[in-house]
Amino acid sequence: VLILYKSVISGSGNLSFAYFTKFFQKKYYWSTLINSFKVTIVATVISTLLGLMMAYLLRSIVIAGNKYLNIMIVMSYLSPPFIGAYAWIQLLGRNGFITRILNTFLPVKFTGIYGFAGIVLVFSLQSFPLVYMYTSGALKSLDNSLVEAAESLGCNLWDRVRLIIVPLVTPTLLASSLLVFMRVFSDFGTPMLIGEGYKTFPVMIYGQFMGEVSTDDHFAAALCVIIIGITLFLFFLQRFLSAKFTYSMTALKPMEAVKIGGVKNILVHLLVYGIVFVAILPQLTVITTSFLKTGSGGLYTGGFTLENYYNTLLSKNNNSAILNTYLFGFIAIVIVVVFGIIIAYLSARKRSFFTSTLDTLTMLPYIIPGSVLGISFLYGFNSKPLLLSGTAILMIISLSVRRMPYTIRSSNAI
Repeated sequence: VLILYKSVISGSGNLSFAYFTKFFQKKYYWSTLINSFKVTIVATVISTLLGLMMAYLLRSIVIAGNKYLNIMIVMSYLSPPFIGAYAWIQLLGRNGFITRILNTFLPVKFTGIYGFAGIVLVFSLQSFPLVYMYTSGALKSLDNSLVEAAESLGCNLWDRVRLIIVPLVTPTLLASSLLVFMRVFSDFGTPMLIGEGYKTFPVMIYGQFMGEVSTDDHFAAALCVIIIGITLFLFFLQRFLSAKFTYSMTALKPMEAVKIGGVKNILVHLLVYGIVFVAILPQLTVITTSFLKTGSGGLYTGGFTLENYYNTLLSKNNNSAILNTYLFGFIAIVIVVVFGIIIAYLSARKRSFFTSTLDTLTMLPYIIPGSVLGISFLYGFNSKPLLLSGTAILMIISLSVRRMPYTIRSSNAI
């Protein structure tokens, strides 16, 4: 509410839409919004196709190590997005490990992962596990007798997938792809690290806020209102589509994985293992790098060591940061669990206009970009009597509010 107020009130205290006009008049500003849509649309399409393909292959074909592949796919999704971006810089940055190998053999110099293609690559690999998990659940409830009936009528594999399986899982694909869209559109860390000259909207909001925080912050507030409006539209679109296209099916004959042989089996295994390996590569890179022996300036000197962990865990400069991270996180977890369960109980058991509104409002921190949420808290708690900016209390509050929707959704599902 305070952000909305700041966006339409000028520095002199009058009602004004000049800040919104400023945004749409200058290409430098609105082009970042176009960039965000380009990145988000391409990454969402790739993530959806990858997630659907992986879910179908792992569900319909016997793949060696299926359970371990599932675990690795989930692990690739759990790490923060900026960790993936950081790892890919180590691999495909200007001086990355893979970059040096490519430039040794390629006639054309590879300049790195930075820019549009790099952002799309990182987002796609980070987001397809979400589509995979949703679609795998949908395929478990699919009645395979429909597929067998089509096969007996002469329908080939491609047509069975295109005309039967995809339409049946379309509601799930829509729901998961919109979640991916919202997640990618609002992400700040990945384009900040590897975007360079290709600026996206969340990065531009952060830059404007940091540049204007000591002078006029109304324009940054107007930018926040624009992205909140877009994410709210996507959120309600996702809820509408989920309600409209949701159906239930009794799987009289669930889909069972079948064995295939020959070249097809080899190609499927290479494809599945290749995608999983690339998806989990950032985590493997971070783990491996943490054991590398480095000298002054962080230069690799050869060999492996535990010294990095020793310096991190026992350094006086890091002790307080590590302690604060776990302490603030623990306090936030307690708050989230207590209030999340209470809100979930009220919204599930005490149906009313108030509880429905409360249920919707508690989802806002999930769909609002983290950078915008942080700016909102700074606006709201930056003056007396609620002067909390720069304190641990505000960090705990922001963590609790940001993660509350997860507890509420999971509690409602019980």
